[in-house]
Formats: sequence, C-alpha cells, structure tokens
Amino acid sequence: MTLHLATLVGLAGTLLAAAYTVPQFRKLRGMATAAGVSVAALANSTISGVAWTVFGILEHEVWVALPAAVAIPATAGALVLAWLRGGSRTRLWLPAVWLVVVSLAGLSAIWVGSGPATVVLGGSVALLVTPAAMTAWRSHDVSAIAASAWSLMIVDALLAGAYGVLAGVNANLIYAAVATIGSLAILLRIGIPAHVHARLVRLPDGIDPDVSVADLSLAA
Repeated sequence: MTLHLATLVGLAGTLLAAAYTVPQFRKLRGMATAAGVSVAALANSTISGVAWTVFGILEHEVWVALPAAVAIPATAGALVLAWLRGGSRTRLWLPAVWLVVVSLAGLSAIWVGSGPATVVLGGSVALLVTPAAMTAWRSHDVSAIAASAWSLMIVDALLAGAYGVLAGVNANLIYAAVATIGSLAILLRIGIPAHVHARLVRLPDGIDPDVSVADLSLAA
C-alpha cells in the first residue's frame, strides 16, 4: 500500500514539475523585458535539475530523477530568454560556484556515501529561490515574474515532501521546506502594492513606483 501511494505521489510530482516551470517560460516569451527576473536563479535551477536527475538515477529512485528531468527544458528556456531580455545579471558568480559544489558533493559519494549529496541537493532549491526573492524584493517592477509558477512550486514542494516521507528520501524533505519558504517570500513581494513596496525599499531617483516597464512600452 505504501509503495503504491509513493508511486502515485511520484507521478503527480512529475506531472506538476513539467507544468510549474512552463508559466515563467511562457511569460518571458510574450514580454519584451525580463524585469525582476534573476538570471543567476534560473541558471542555478538548471544546474540543480541536472544534478537531481543524476542523483535519482544513481539512487535508483525514478520518482526523484523523472520530476527533475522534465523540468529542465522550460527552466533552461526561461534562462535563455531572461538573459536576452535584460533580466537581472547580479550574482552571476553563483552558478559557477554552485556547479563546483554539486560536482564535489557528487564525487564525495565515492568515499563517504550519499550523505553530502543529500544535504547539498536538498538545499539546492535555495540557489533558485534566494536570488529570485532578493531580485524581486529589490525591484520596483515585478511584472515579468509569473506568480503561478511560484504557486505551483509550493504544491510541487508538498508533493516532493510527501514522497520523501513515503520513500525515505531525506533530500526531498529538505527541498520541500526550502522551496515552500522561498516561494512564499516571492509571492508576498508580488502581492505587495507598488506604493507600499516603495516605502519599504528606497527606489532610485526618478522611478515612479506606479509605472511598470510594460506601461512605458505601451506609452512609447
């Protein structure tokens, strides 16, 4: 019964993983600007997706590998669009560092087992949500951020956590906690009115908090 339930949860997580990465890609494809979107966050997420896929394969956990694998194409596509359309390029050193950390954690499994890889991968989503949240909270215009993508990530995190409990995959439990907290922080920023955000975070001189890049494009 438990195995059957774990399979159902894994399948649901795979379908959701394929879906929650699409809204951000579609939104960027339809916009001329990537305002408020972090290039570093998307690069980190792409690297993490590949790492999770490899981890799942090596651990013989199909419902760990498959959800990660199906999320890679849309995430990588959003990364390319964010780069081309002026997304935030701050902290671009993070993806390079993250690639080294993931690689070392993977190699350490040869000598010390999967413990380090479990912790590193479990917290890997922080490399997506932290830069994304910081960029969103520092940006006066968050019109290019797809709220639906972050809402779906919370559901995905809950499913991943449920599978982690049922199948005994500790990395999933860490992922679920970090992804939920980070996604809520981003959704909170999106939900805050521009004039309220302007009081919380000082904007550059000449920036009107009630005018977005999209509004300026329409007025031009």
